Amino acid sequence: MNINELKPNSNLYFLGIGGISMSAIAMMLSGKGFKVCGYDKTKSDVTDKLEKFGIAVFDDFNVSQIVNCDAIIFSAAFGPDHPIMQEVLKTGKTLYSRAEILGALALLYKNSVAIAGTHGKSTTSGMLGHILINAVGCDPTVVVGAVMRDVGSTYRIGTDENFIFEACEYKDSFLSFFPKIAVVLNISLDHTDYFTGIEHMRNSFTQFMNNGGEDGYAIYNLDCENCILASRDNIVKNITFSALGNKKADFYANNVCMNCGFASFDVYKNNQFYISVKLSAPGEHNIANALAAIAVCDLCGIAKDDIVKGLFSYVGVGRRFEYKGSFCGADVYDDYAHHPDEIKVTLAAAKDIAKGRVVTVFQPHNYSRLRDLFDDFTQSFNDTDLLILCPLYAARDGCGTEVSSELLAKRIDGSVYLETFDEIKEYLKQELSQGDVLMIMGAGDIAKLANSI
Repeated sequence: MNINELKPNSNLYFLGIGGISMSAIAMMLSGKGFKVCGYDKTKSDVTDKLEKFGIAVFDDFNVSQIVNCDAIIFSAAFGPDHPIMQEVLKTGKTLYSRAEILGALALLYKNSVAIAGTHGKSTTSGMLGHILINAVGCDPTVVVGAVMRDVGSTYRIGTDENFIFEACEYKDSFLSFFPKIAVVLNISLDHTDYFTGIEHMRNSFTQFMNNGGEDGYAIYNLDCENCILASRDNIVKNITFSALGNKKADFYANNVCMNCGFASFDVYKNNQFYISVKLSAPGEHNIANALAAIAVCDLCGIAKDDIVKGLFSYVGVGRRFEYKGSFCGADVYDDYAHHPDEIKVTLAAAKDIAKGRVVTVFQPHNYSRLRDLFDDFTQSFNDTDLLILCPLYAARDGCGTEVSSELLAKRIDGSVYLETFDEIKEYLKQELSQGDVLMIMGAGDIAKLANSI
Protein backbone atom coordinates (compact mmCIF):
# COMPACT_ATOMS: atom_id res chain seq x y z
CA MET A 1 0.00 0.00 0.00
CA ASN A 2 1.42 3.35 -1.05
CA ILE A 3 0.48 6.32 1.09
CA ASN A 4 0.59 8.43 -2.07
CA GLU A 5 -2.61 6.73 -3.18
CA LEU A 6 -4.31 9.00 -0.66
CA LYS A 7 -4.19 12.74 -1.26
CA PRO A 8 -4.86 15.68 1.07
CA ASN A 9 -8.55 16.59 1.06
CA SER A 10 -9.37 12.88 0.77
CA ASN A 11 -12.15 11.79 3.12
CA LEU A 12 -10.94 9.19 5.61
CA TYR A 13 -13.13 7.28 8.06
CA PHE A 14 -11.52 5.55 11.07
CA LEU A 15 -13.08 2.48 12.68
CA GLY A 16 -11.89 2.43 16.30
CA ILE A 17 -10.74 6.04 16.19
CA GLY A 18 -10.68 6.24 19.99
CA GLY A 19 -7.65 3.96 20.22
CA ILE A 20 -4.43 5.69 21.24
CA SER A 21 -2.53 4.86 18.05
CA MET A 22 -5.55 5.34 15.79
CA SER A 23 -6.25 8.75 17.28
CA ALA A 24 -2.63 9.81 16.78
CA ILE A 25 -2.68 8.78 13.12
CA ALA A 26 -6.05 10.47 12.65
CA MET A 27 -4.72 13.75 14.04
CA MET A 28 -1.53 13.49 11.98
CA LEU A 29 -3.48 13.00 8.77
CA SER A 30 -5.97 15.71 9.70
CA GLY A 31 -3.03 18.05 10.25
CA LYS A 32 -1.75 17.17 6.78
CA GLY A 33 -5.02 18.26 5.19
CA PHE A 34 -7.04 15.06 5.11
CA LYS A 35 -10.70 15.19 6.08
CA VAL A 36 -11.06 12.79 8.98
CA CYS A 37 -13.93 11.41 11.02
CA GLY A 38 -14.57 8.06 12.67
CA TYR A 39 -16.41 5.68 14.94
CA ASP A 40 -15.73 4.40 18.43
CA LYS A 41 -18.29 2.75 20.65
CA THR A 42 -16.92 4.33 23.82
CA LYS A 43 -16.63 8.03 24.53
CA SER A 44 -13.40 8.83 26.36
CA ASP A 45 -10.80 11.51 27.01
CA VAL A 46 -9.27 10.52 23.67
CA THR A 47 -12.48 11.01 21.70
CA ASP A 48 -13.06 14.31 23.51
CA LYS A 49 -9.62 15.46 22.37
CA LEU A 50 -10.34 14.39 18.79
CA GLU A 51 -13.55 16.40 18.74
CA LYS A 52 -11.74 19.45 20.12
CA PHE A 53 -9.27 18.93 17.28
CA GLY A 54 -12.18 19.21 14.84
CA ILE A 55 -12.60 15.50 14.11
CA ALA A 56 -16.17 14.17 14.31
CA VAL A 57 -16.53 10.98 16.37
CA PHE A 58 -19.64 8.80 16.19
CA ASP A 59 -20.50 6.33 18.94
CA ASP A 60 -23.23 4.67 16.86
CA PHE A 61 -22.19 3.37 13.44
CA ASN A 62 -24.34 3.91 10.37
CA VAL A 63 -23.40 3.16 6.76
CA SER A 64 -24.54 6.65 5.79
CA GLN A 65 -21.46 7.98 7.62
CA ILE A 66 -19.11 6.44 5.04
CA VAL A 67 -20.99 7.20 1.81
CA ASN A 68 -18.61 10.03 0.83
CA CYS A 69 -15.42 8.45 2.24
CA ASP A 70 -12.51 7.69 -0.08
CA ALA A 71 -11.00 5.11 2.26
CA ILE A 72 -11.67 3.44 5.58
CA ILE A 73 -8.90 2.80 8.10
CA PHE A 74 -9.62 0.14 10.70
CA SER A 75 -7.99 -0.97 13.93
CA ALA A 76 -7.13 -4.58 14.77
CA ALA A 77 -10.34 -4.84 16.79
CA PHE A 78 -12.35 -4.85 13.55
CA GLY A 79 -11.82 -8.29 12.06
CA PRO A 80 -13.76 -9.63 9.05
CA ASP A 81 -16.39 -11.18 11.34
CA HIS A 82 -17.12 -7.93 13.16
CA PRO A 83 -20.71 -6.85 12.40
CA ILE A 84 -19.64 -3.31 11.46
CA MET A 85 -16.86 -4.60 9.22
CA GLN A 86 -19.33 -6.87 7.46
CA GLU A 87 -21.48 -3.85 6.68
CA VAL A 88 -18.45 -1.91 5.45
CA LEU A 89 -17.28 -4.74 3.19
CA LYS A 90 -20.60 -4.69 1.37
CA THR A 91 -19.97 -1.09 0.28
CA GLY A 92 -16.80 -1.96 -1.65
CA LYS A 93 -14.93 0.93 -0.05
CA THR A 94 -11.12 0.91 -0.03
CA LEU A 95 -9.85 -0.48 3.27
CA TYR A 96 -6.50 0.04 4.99
CA SER A 97 -5.49 -1.35 8.36
CA ARG A 98 -4.03 0.95 10.99
CA ALA A 99 -0.74 -0.88 10.61
CA GLU A 100 -0.69 -0.42 6.82
CA ILE A 101 -1.14 3.33 7.17
CA LEU A 102 1.51 3.61 9.89
CA GLY A 103 3.89 1.33 7.98
CA ALA A 104 3.47 3.44 4.85
CA LEU A 105 4.23 6.60 6.82
CA ALA A 106 7.38 4.98 8.24
CA LEU A 107 8.71 4.16 4.77
CA LEU A 108 8.97 7.87 4.07
CA TYR A 109 11.82 8.17 6.61
CA LYS A 110 15.46 7.10 6.31
CA ASN A 111 15.79 6.14 9.98
CA SER A 112 12.63 4.41 11.17
CA VAL A 113 12.69 2.99 14.70
CA ALA A 114 9.87 0.66 15.74
CA ILE A 115 9.54 -0.09 19.46
CA ALA A 116 7.91 -3.46 20.19
CA GLY A 117 7.41 -5.69 23.22
CA THR A 118 4.61 -6.85 25.45
CA HIS A 119 5.36 -4.09 27.95
CA GLY A 120 7.06 -0.70 27.96
CA LYS A 121 6.45 0.36 24.36
CA SER A 122 4.90 3.74 25.12
CA THR A 123 7.36 4.62 27.87
CA THR A 124 10.38 3.71 25.74
CA SER A 125 9.04 5.36 22.58
CA GLY A 126 8.38 8.51 24.58
CA MET A 127 11.79 8.28 26.23
CA LEU A 128 13.61 7.91 22.92
CA GLY A 129 11.50 10.63 21.35
CA HIS A 130 12.24 12.97 24.26
CA ILE A 131 16.00 12.43 23.94
CA LEU A 132 16.00 13.10 20.20
CA ILE A 133 13.62 16.07 20.41
CA ASN A 134 16.03 17.75 22.81
CA ALA A 135 19.26 16.59 21.16
CA VAL A 136 21.34 19.08 19.20
CA GLY A 137 20.49 18.99 15.50
CA CYS A 138 17.54 16.58 15.78
CA ASP A 139 13.89 17.11 14.87
CA PRO A 140 12.23 13.66 14.83
CA THR A 141 8.70 12.58 14.01
CA VAL A 142 7.29 10.55 16.91
CA VAL A 143 4.09 8.50 17.29
CA VAL A 144 3.53 7.11 20.78
CA GLY A 145 0.72 5.11 22.34
CA ALA A 146 0.29 7.70 25.09
CA VAL A 147 0.44 11.46 25.50
CA MET A 148 4.02 12.75 25.57
CA ARG A 149 3.92 15.15 28.50
CA ASP A 150 6.40 17.66 27.07
CA VAL A 151 4.62 17.66 23.70
CA GLY A 152 1.03 17.46 24.97
CA SER A 153 0.10 14.97 22.26
CA THR A 154 0.51 11.36 21.19
CA TYR A 155 2.50 12.49 18.18
CA ARG A 156 4.72 15.27 16.87
CA ILE A 157 5.79 15.94 13.30
CA GLY A 158 9.46 16.76 12.76
CA THR A 159 11.56 17.72 9.77
CA ASP A 160 14.47 15.26 9.82
CA GLU A 161 14.83 11.62 8.74
CA ASN A 162 14.09 10.07 12.15
CA PHE A 163 10.71 8.42 12.74
CA ILE A 164 10.08 6.76 16.11
CA PHE A 165 6.89 4.80 16.62
CA GLU A 166 5.28 2.01 18.60
CA ALA A 167 4.85 -1.40 17.01
CA CYS A 168 1.93 -3.32 18.48
CA GLU A 169 1.98 -7.09 18.15
CA TYR A 170 -1.79 -7.61 18.40
CA LYS A 171 -3.04 -9.63 15.42
CA ASP A 172 0.47 -9.31 13.96
CA SER A 173 -0.11 -5.68 13.03
CA PHE A 174 3.61 -4.95 13.50
CA LEU A 175 4.40 -7.24 10.57
CA SER A 176 3.26 -4.38 8.32
CA PHE A 177 6.32 -2.42 9.48
CA PHE A 178 9.76 -2.61 7.87
CA PRO A 179 11.89 -0.49 10.21
CA LYS A 180 15.60 0.08 9.92
CA ILE A 181 15.81 -0.46 13.68
CA ALA A 182 13.47 -2.95 15.37
CA VAL A 183 13.49 -2.82 19.18
CA VAL A 184 12.07 -5.68 21.26
CA LEU A 185 11.83 -4.86 24.96
CA ASN A 186 10.37 -8.18 26.15
CA ILE A 187 8.03 -10.97 25.08
CA SER A 188 5.43 -12.55 27.37
CA LEU A 189 2.11 -14.16 26.59
CA ASP A 190 -0.71 -11.71 25.89
CA HIS A 191 -3.54 -11.18 23.39
CA THR A 192 -4.69 -14.75 23.82
CA ASP A 193 -7.75 -14.01 21.71
CA TYR A 194 -5.30 -14.08 18.78
CA PHE A 195 -2.04 -15.78 19.75
CA THR A 196 -2.38 -19.52 20.39
CA GLY A 197 0.59 -19.56 22.75
CA ILE A 198 4.01 -18.14 23.48
CA GLU A 199 5.64 -19.94 20.53
CA HIS A 200 3.16 -18.27 18.18
CA MET A 201 4.11 -14.90 19.69
CA ARG A 202 7.85 -15.59 19.42
CA ASN A 203 7.51 -16.51 15.75
CA SER A 204 5.77 -13.21 15.07
CA PHE A 205 8.48 -11.26 16.88
CA THR A 206 11.14 -13.10 14.87
CA GLN A 207 9.51 -11.98 11.64
CA PHE A 208 9.14 -8.42 12.94
CA MET A 209 12.82 -8.20 13.91
CA ASN A 210 13.89 -9.35 10.47
CA ASN A 211 11.57 -7.16 8.40
CA GLY A 212 14.43 -4.68 8.03
CA GLY A 213 16.47 -7.18 6.02
CA GLU A 214 20.24 -7.51 6.04
CA ASP A 215 20.69 -3.74 6.35
CA GLY A 216 18.45 -3.60 9.41
CA TYR A 217 19.11 -3.85 13.14
CA ALA A 218 17.39 -5.70 15.96
CA ILE A 219 17.88 -4.35 19.47
CA TYR A 220 16.58 -6.79 22.06
CA ASN A 221 16.62 -7.67 25.75
CA LEU A 222 19.18 -10.30 26.71
CA ASP A 223 17.45 -10.74 30.09
CA CYS A 224 14.33 -12.10 28.36
CA GLU A 225 14.48 -15.78 27.39
CA ASN A 226 11.73 -15.35 24.82
CA CYS A 227 13.69 -12.53 23.15
CA ILE A 228 16.74 -14.77 22.95
CA LEU A 229 14.72 -17.60 21.41
CA ALA A 230 13.00 -15.26 18.96
CA SER A 231 16.32 -13.85 17.73
CA ARG A 232 18.18 -17.11 17.10
CA ASP A 233 17.83 -17.02 13.31
CA ASN A 234 18.04 -13.26 12.79
CA ILE A 235 19.46 -12.04 9.48
CA VAL A 236 19.62 -8.46 10.76
CA LYS A 237 22.47 -7.09 12.84
CA ASN A 238 21.88 -7.81 16.53
CA ILE A 239 22.43 -5.37 19.41
CA THR A 240 21.59 -6.55 22.92
CA PHE A 241 21.03 -4.94 26.32
CA SER A 242 20.77 -6.19 29.89
CA ALA A 243 19.37 -4.42 32.94
CA LEU A 244 20.67 -7.29 35.10
CA GLY A 245 24.31 -6.65 34.25
CA ASN A 246 24.83 -9.53 31.82
CA LYS A 247 28.29 -8.79 30.41
CA LYS A 248 27.50 -10.72 27.24
CA ALA A 249 25.17 -7.87 26.26
CA ASP A 250 26.38 -5.02 24.08
CA PHE A 251 24.92 -2.55 26.60
CA TYR A 252 24.40 -3.41 30.25
CA ALA A 253 23.70 -1.66 33.55
CA ASN A 254 26.15 -1.75 36.43
CA ASN A 255 26.28 -0.18 39.91
CA VAL A 256 22.51 0.20 40.03
CA CYS A 257 21.19 2.34 42.88
CA MET A 258 17.49 2.83 43.67
CA ASN A 259 16.62 5.98 45.62
CA CYS A 260 12.94 6.42 46.56
CA GLY A 261 11.93 4.49 43.45
CA PHE A 262 14.28 6.23 40.99
CA ALA A 263 17.24 4.47 39.38
CA SER A 264 20.77 5.65 38.78
CA PHE A 265 23.36 3.39 37.17
CA ASP A 266 26.43 3.13 34.97
CA VAL A 267 26.09 1.94 31.40
CA TYR A 268 28.75 -0.24 29.83
CA LYS A 269 29.11 -0.77 26.09
CA ASN A 270 31.15 -3.76 24.96
CA ASN A 271 32.42 -4.08 28.55
CA GLN A 272 33.76 -0.52 28.54
CA PHE A 273 32.30 2.32 30.60
CA TYR A 274 29.96 4.39 28.43
CA ILE A 275 27.89 6.84 30.54
CA SER A 276 26.37 7.33 34.00
CA VAL A 277 22.62 7.74 34.03
CA LYS A 278 20.02 9.01 36.48
CA LEU A 279 16.35 8.45 35.63
CA SER A 280 13.42 10.67 36.57
CA ALA A 281 10.84 8.11 35.43
CA PRO A 282 10.11 5.94 38.49
CA GLY A 283 10.54 2.19 38.72
CA GLU A 284 13.35 -0.31 38.39
CA HIS A 285 11.76 -1.62 35.20
CA ASN A 286 12.74 1.63 33.47
CA ILE A 287 16.40 0.59 33.53
CA ALA A 288 15.72 -1.84 30.68
CA ASN A 289 13.67 0.75 28.82
CA ALA A 290 16.49 3.27 29.16
CA LEU A 291 19.10 0.79 27.92
CA ALA A 292 17.02 0.12 24.82
CA ALA A 293 16.76 3.86 24.16
CA ILE A 294 20.50 4.28 24.75
CA ALA A 295 21.30 1.53 22.24
CA VAL A 296 19.18 3.26 19.59
CA CYS A 297 20.75 6.65 20.33
CA ASP A 298 24.24 5.21 20.06
CA LEU A 299 23.39 3.64 16.71
CA CYS A 300 21.97 6.95 15.47
CA GLY A 301 25.03 8.91 16.57
CA ILE A 302 23.39 10.93 19.35
CA ALA A 303 25.93 12.64 21.62
CA LYS A 304 26.43 11.07 25.05
CA ASP A 305 25.69 14.36 26.81
CA ASP A 306 22.35 14.59 25.01
CA ILE A 307 21.49 11.03 26.05
CA VAL A 308 22.30 11.69 29.71
CA LYS A 309 20.40 15.00 29.78
CA GLY A 310 17.42 13.51 27.95
CA LEU A 311 17.08 10.54 30.29
CA PHE A 312 17.32 12.76 33.37
CA SER A 313 14.69 15.23 32.14
CA TYR A 314 12.26 12.56 30.91
CA VAL A 315 9.48 11.91 33.43
CA GLY A 316 7.29 9.58 31.39
CA VAL A 317 4.21 9.66 29.20
CA GLY A 318 0.54 10.02 30.03
CA ARG A 319 -1.07 7.24 32.04
CA ARG A 320 2.30 5.68 32.85
CA PHE A 321 2.73 6.29 36.58
CA GLU A 322 1.28 9.73 35.95
CA TYR A 323 0.83 11.86 39.04
CA LYS A 324 -2.69 13.31 39.13
CA GLY A 325 -2.73 15.14 42.46
CA SER A 326 -3.92 14.28 45.95
CA PHE A 327 -7.17 12.83 47.28
CA CYS A 328 -7.96 12.46 50.97
CA GLY A 329 -4.26 12.84 51.78
CA ALA A 330 -3.09 10.23 49.28
CA ASP A 331 -0.92 10.84 46.23
CA VAL A 332 -2.89 9.69 43.17
CA TYR A 333 -1.23 8.03 40.17
CA ASP A 334 -2.88 6.91 36.95
CA ASP A 335 -1.38 3.96 35.07
CA TYR A 336 -2.23 1.98 31.94
CA ALA A 337 -0.98 -1.35 33.34
CA HIS A 338 -3.38 -4.15 32.42
CA HIS A 339 -1.17 -7.26 32.10
CA PRO A 340 0.03 -9.18 35.19
CA ASP A 341 3.70 -8.42 34.51
CA GLU A 342 2.99 -4.70 34.11
CA ILE A 343 0.94 -4.63 37.29
CA LYS A 344 3.76 -6.24 39.29
CA VAL A 345 6.47 -3.78 38.26
CA THR A 346 4.16 -0.77 38.61
CA LEU A 347 3.06 -1.70 42.12
CA ALA A 348 6.67 -2.45 43.09
CA ALA A 349 7.52 1.12 42.08
CA ALA A 350 4.52 2.42 44.04
CA LYS A 351 5.65 0.55 47.14
CA ASP A 352 9.10 2.14 46.85
CA ILE A 353 7.71 5.67 47.00
CA ALA A 354 4.81 5.17 49.44
CA LYS A 355 5.13 6.51 52.97
CA GLY A 356 1.86 4.83 53.94
CA ARG A 357 -0.23 2.13 52.29
CA VAL A 358 -0.53 1.35 48.60
CA VAL A 359 -4.20 1.32 47.60
CA THR A 360 -5.02 0.10 44.10
CA VAL A 361 -8.11 0.43 41.93
CA PHE A 362 -7.90 -1.97 38.97
CA GLN A 363 -10.17 -2.42 35.97
CA PRO A 364 -9.48 -5.67 34.05
CA HIS A 365 -9.31 -5.18 30.28
CA ASN A 366 -10.56 -7.82 27.81
CA TYR A 367 -12.29 -11.01 28.86
CA SER A 368 -9.85 -13.35 27.11
CA ARG A 369 -6.87 -11.80 28.91
CA LEU A 370 -8.54 -12.14 32.30
CA ARG A 371 -9.61 -15.72 31.54
CA ASP A 372 -6.33 -17.00 30.12
CA LEU A 373 -4.04 -15.20 32.59
CA PHE A 374 -6.36 -15.45 35.60
CA ASP A 375 -3.91 -17.28 37.88
CA ASP A 376 -1.20 -14.75 36.99
CA PHE A 377 -3.55 -11.91 37.92
CA THR A 378 -4.16 -13.45 41.35
CA GLN A 379 -0.41 -13.18 42.04
CA SER A 380 0.10 -9.67 40.63
CA PHE A 381 -1.10 -7.52 43.52
CA ASN A 382 1.25 -8.59 46.31
CA ASP A 383 2.64 -5.06 46.67
CA THR A 384 -0.73 -3.43 47.30
CA ASP A 385 -2.30 -3.23 50.75
CA LEU A 386 -5.85 -2.80 49.49
CA LEU A 387 -7.23 -3.75 46.08
CA ILE A 388 -10.51 -2.45 44.68
CA LEU A 389 -11.72 -4.21 41.54
CA CYS A 390 -14.04 -2.65 38.96
CA PRO A 391 -16.23 -4.53 36.48
CA LEU A 392 -14.38 -5.91 33.46
CA TYR A 393 -13.92 -3.50 30.55
CA ALA A 394 -14.84 -5.65 27.54
CA ALA A 395 -13.00 -3.81 24.77
CA ARG A 396 -12.96 -6.39 21.98
CA ASP A 397 -14.25 -9.79 22.93
CA GLY A 398 -17.36 -9.31 25.06
CA CYS A 399 -17.91 -10.99 28.40
CA GLY A 400 -18.05 -14.69 29.20
CA THR A 401 -19.05 -16.52 32.35
CA GLU A 402 -15.87 -18.40 33.33
CA VAL A 403 -14.17 -15.48 35.06
CA SER A 404 -15.06 -12.00 36.28
CA SER A 405 -13.79 -9.16 38.44
CA GLU A 406 -15.98 -10.48 41.25
CA LEU A 407 -14.31 -13.90 41.05
CA LEU A 408 -10.87 -12.27 41.01
CA ALA A 409 -11.78 -10.32 44.15
CA LYS A 410 -12.71 -13.56 45.89
CA ARG A 411 -9.34 -15.08 45.00
CA ILE A 412 -7.21 -12.18 46.29
CA ASP A 413 -6.99 -11.44 50.01
CA GLY A 414 -7.50 -7.80 50.93
CA SER A 415 -9.62 -7.00 47.89
CA VAL A 416 -13.16 -5.76 47.33
CA TYR A 417 -15.40 -5.54 44.28
CA LEU A 418 -17.40 -2.36 43.62
CA GLU A 419 -19.70 -1.72 40.66
CA THR A 420 -19.43 2.00 39.95
CA PHE A 421 -16.86 4.78 40.05
CA ASP A 422 -19.12 6.71 42.45
CA GLU A 423 -19.12 3.77 44.87
CA ILE A 424 -15.35 3.54 44.60
CA LYS A 425 -14.88 7.25 45.36
CA GLU A 426 -17.05 7.00 48.48
CA TYR A 427 -15.18 3.89 49.61
CA LEU A 428 -11.82 5.60 49.07
CA LYS A 429 -12.88 8.55 51.22
CA GLN A 430 -13.22 6.14 54.13
CA GLU A 431 -10.01 4.21 53.47
CA LEU A 432 -7.33 6.69 52.41
CA SER A 433 -4.94 8.37 54.82
CA GLN A 434 -2.11 10.89 54.68
CA GLY A 435 0.97 9.36 53.03
CA ASP A 436 -0.90 6.66 51.12
CA VAL A 437 -0.36 6.09 47.41
CA LEU A 438 -3.48 5.52 45.32
CA MET A 439 -2.83 3.65 42.06
CA ILE A 440 -5.63 3.75 39.48
CA MET A 441 -4.84 1.12 36.86
CA GLY A 442 -6.22 -0.34 33.66
CA ALA A 443 -6.52 0.11 29.90
CA GLY A 444 -10.26 0.79 29.71
CA ASP A 445 -12.10 3.92 30.80
CA ILE A 446 -10.67 3.85 34.34
CA ALA A 447 -8.82 7.11 33.58
CA LYS A 448 -12.18 8.84 34.03
CA LEU A 449 -12.01 7.92 37.71
CA ALA A 450 -8.48 9.30 38.03
CA ASN A 451 -9.51 12.54 36.40
CA SER A 452 -12.67 12.88 38.47
CA ILE A 453 -10.88 12.73 41.83
